[in-house]
Amino acid sequence: MERRGIRINRYLAMCGLGARRAVEGLVSAGRVKVDGEVVRDLSFRVAPGSTVTVNGEPVEARRRFRYVAYYKSRGVLTTARDPFGRKTYGDELPRRLRDLKAVGRLDADTEGLLILTDDGSLAQKVAHPSFGVVKRYVVTVKRPFSEKDAAALAAGVELDDGHVAKVDVEAVKAAGGGSAVTVSATYGRKRMIRRMFASLGHEITSLLRISVGPVELGELAPGQWRDITSEEVAALRDA
Repeated sequence: MERRGIRINRYLAMCGLGARRAVEGLVSAGRVKVDGEVVRDLSFRVAPGSTVTVNGEPVEARRRFRYVAYYKSRGVLTTARDPFGRKTYGDELPRRLRDLKAVGRLDADTEGLLILTDDGSLAQKVAHPSFGVVKRYVVTVKRPFSEKDAAALAAGVELDDGHVAKVDVEAVKAAGGGSAVTVSATYGRKRMIRRMFASLGHEITSLLRISVGPVELGELAPGQWRDITSEEVAALRDA
């Protein structure tokens, strides 16, 4: 901890209770106590050795979280280890990053951006559809993609399990004899995008996730990774 202590909102964020602005509501509502006394002053600093409780339960600031943007290669599983010896992202990353958990999943044939972190609170919010974090993909198909196809995806396509899936089509570009279609969604089901395009008669040749909220794949190549900046983490929390 810092010598003068840590501001209460930052301390609670370090406990994994949400972004700094989000936890301020806990303080204002009188749900936070330091050494048995209710704290409502957002400028209050938690001194080293203090006991902090939220709703009567003790909380403790932990070490700094790690946030990594990683380009999962095609054919790689979204898991750090596989009992059957198949290639996983743990095989592509340094040992010190192998304990980080993936936020959401990409199937083996899908490549692109995975966020890896040990911040369980943020991971849950980014992955859960109720928080509305937008994920973007570029879907390359063998034949031209029409306005009618785009309208169908936006209106909703019924999948073989009865679920009606919707995505927004943001851009369509020619790609050889087919198209590269940029789509966005705030949720996902198993192989959802692949099944949606298949229902319209489109064969996918590649599926690439290019962003999760404000975090973009950028110039990463397959198998490469980078630390997500503090600005990106803050924007991801706000998203």
